[in-house]
Amino acid sequence: MRRFLEKLFISILCLYNTYIINPTMDLVFLFLSSLILSLLLDLFQDRRYRSVIYIVFILACIWNGQYVSYLPLILYNLYLDFRLYALIVFPLLLIEPSILILALAILSIYLSAIANKYNILLDDNKIIRDSLIEDTLYLKKFNEQLKVDREKNIHIAILTERNRIARELHDSIGHAISSSILQVEALKMIPHEKDTIDSLNILQDTLKNGMQDIRKSIHNLYSESLDLEDRIYRLGEDFPGLDIELNYGIADELNHDLKFDILSIIKEAMTNCAKHSNADRLSIHLLEQPKFYSIIIEDNGSNFDHGNDILDKGIGLSSMKEIASKHNGFLNYGFDKGFKIHITLMKG
Repeated sequence: MRRFLEKLFISILCLYNTYIINPTMDLVFLFLSSLILSLLLDLFQDRRYRSVIYIVFILACIWNGQYVSYLPLILYNLYLDFRLYALIVFPLLLIEPSILILALAILSIYLSAIANKYNILLDDNKIIRDSLIEDTLYLKKFNEQLKVDREKNIHIAILTERNRIARELHDSIGHAISSSILQVEALKMIPHEKDTIDSLNILQDTLKNGMQDIRKSIHNLYSESLDLEDRIYRLGEDFPGLDIELNYGIADELNHDLKFDILSIIKEAMTNCAKHSNADRLSIHLLEQPKFYSIIIEDNGSNFDHGNDILDKGIGLSSMKEIASKHNGFLNYGFDKGFKIHITLMKG
């Protein structure tokens, strides 16, 4: 469309120029034949055919000098094919010398050069677009693989926790239960009633102690695996270069999935801060509102490039956006005396 409009503009100027030079001449044949040659140049993709058309037009100019008035129209395509070598046809202007034709020829080459740069930029844009599509598909596939790996890690963690619970229960109450069994066997051999009552009391105390050990072990394991505040502090130990300040303001008992998602967000934020920022202090605010939970993470880093697209393409921030969407929330981030992330997770 761009080429069509520019050539239409040039052809109209050529027609007007021909009329100014020789108003009594029949212009229809000259105009139509030149226009047909110009359209054929756009129609044929083979450069050899276009070269034949250029030769035909040059011969037409030699045969009838009035064709020189339409040389700017042909120059548009000639420059696209041969660049500056197109200037070798300029001597044809001497057949019908005219300042207007010369100016129009220069204008035609200028428009052709602009169109050539536009086509180059358009081709580059297509290449970049295709590359971005490939990168998007790769990132989507990579993100799906990350989800699969995370689920595998969760499964492995669950199995490990089950084994640890089994070992601790075995170690903590195995001896107590074994002693109780032996005492029950001993009761069968005791003939006196008083001795029997004493042994039963001992058995009762032993079983009570065993039960207390069971409850204590399970409670300790439960608290260790689901204590969100403690786990955040433990995450901070993996980043010794960061002075982490935690403001924990959540009173509700959160479900396991929500706690895991919050831990994932904080871990990603700590990792991004350690990798991409020169910060030495990171503050984390977990706040509870009537309808939602608010997570605010900010550092004091000054190493920030506003042109760096890692903020839009980073795997960490993408995961945070997904978690926020999972809980019908949203994610905001920006740079103001340090990088700041604000995530809202809706309740219910």
